[in-house]
Amino acid sequence: MRESRRWATSIRILSRPVALLLLVQLLSGVVLSPQRSFFPIYLEEQLRYAAVFISAFVAMGQLLGMVASVIGGALCDAVGRKWTLVLGLIGFVFGGLVYVARAPWLVALFWALGGLGLGFHTLGGQGVLIDTANPQRLGVLSAFYHWGFTLGGALSSPAAGLILDQQGFGVFGLTLALISLATVLGTMALLPSDTPHPNPSPIGRGAGVRVERGMSNRSLFGYGEIVRRPAVITLGLVRFLPTCYYGMASVLNPLLINRLAGSKTAVALYTTSSLVVATLAQVVAGRAADRWGRRWPTLVSFGALIFSAIGQAASATHLWSFYTFGVLGISAAWSLATLLPCLVADAAAVEERGRVLGMLNLVWNVGMMVGPLIGGALLEVATGWPFLVAALLNLGAIAAALSFFRLLTNLPVYQVTDS
Repeated sequence: MRESRRWATSIRILSRPVALLLLVQLLSGVVLSPQRSFFPIYLEEQLRYAAVFISAFVAMGQLLGMVASVIGGALCDAVGRKWTLVLGLIGFVFGGLVYVARAPWLVALFWALGGLGLGFHTLGGQGVLIDTANPQRLGVLSAFYHWGFTLGGALSSPAAGLILDQQGFGVFGLTLALISLATVLGTMALLPSDTPHPNPSPIGRGAGVRVERGMSNRSLFGYGEIVRRPAVITLGLVRFLPTCYYGMASVLNPLLINRLAGSKTAVALYTTSSLVVATLAQVVAGRAADRWGRRWPTLVSFGALIFSAIGQAASATHLWSFYTFGVLGISAAWSLATLLPCLVADAAAVEERGRVLGMLNLVWNVGMMVGPLIGGALLEVATGWPFLVAALLNLGAIAAALSFFRLLTNLPVYQVTDS
């Protein structure tokens, strides 16, 4: 009897839309990971671009991610999460065709469409997850959702290398484009469209908060009223400050490991170990959020991030610190990313979650640019300073998180108007 009850519960947790979304996320990881990993190599080897132009292309992708955050968040609320996700997947098709294009203007155009697609895909996918997942299991399902890119990339990387070695970039790009196109068609045909929400929707679990919807709530834009709310502002800080650390550590940790060890194998070992530990940490964080609520997993993750940053600051000249404190910090940052959909589900009404996610994705892009810049500048002063400053910044993030959870218990009623 107990086993049958568990089986029935698992079926309810993994509903058809959620299962399809996880499959879409896996296929997206299969395409996106090699698509982005080999792009700089393609520009250098096939098109003979200088390093400065390659860097400009990469920076353009980050800037387009910021644009997609604003537009995509509004599209989620105006046309629906599913169709925003489909637009993102169409962008992946063009991202694959980059490897077929030769004209510089065509490469730039396809890469731009791919960059916009990534932003739309992120917002549409997270929106579908929040709307369709069992609220009591959203934490664990969010962890599985974030696994998609990681697992998909791990599965596709060996095949991508084999295709490139034997067939070249043309066949590689067409293969990615065809997989993306198949994913687009499957998503359009099989993933259910969004359910309209004509009535005010509750915010949070048991908070008794609601939003009175005006006629403008389904309009394309309308961020002004939303981003001025204290709960959304504090949630933005909860997203921005750990992202600064993550962006900084993603650049500095491999760089410093290579300096200390003089070995690319040492860098690869760090990358693999951080990926494995982060994967486990995501499931633990998601399960804890489902069982005990969002507050303590969020605070514990911030505590682990700050502890690891302080540890790295104190021992940044020792190689072992990157395999201990560095791996812990990256895992804590990924845990916070897993918890984000849960926090958005608690803080935003259904009809405006797209714009909240859009604002947070914009904040993420800014953090991914600001963090490495701060880290690079402080590294010239002392090796441990970037990590010490990151720890101090995230003390502010803990204060913002505590304020956010207090606000959730006493959110006022908002009238959504044109902005």
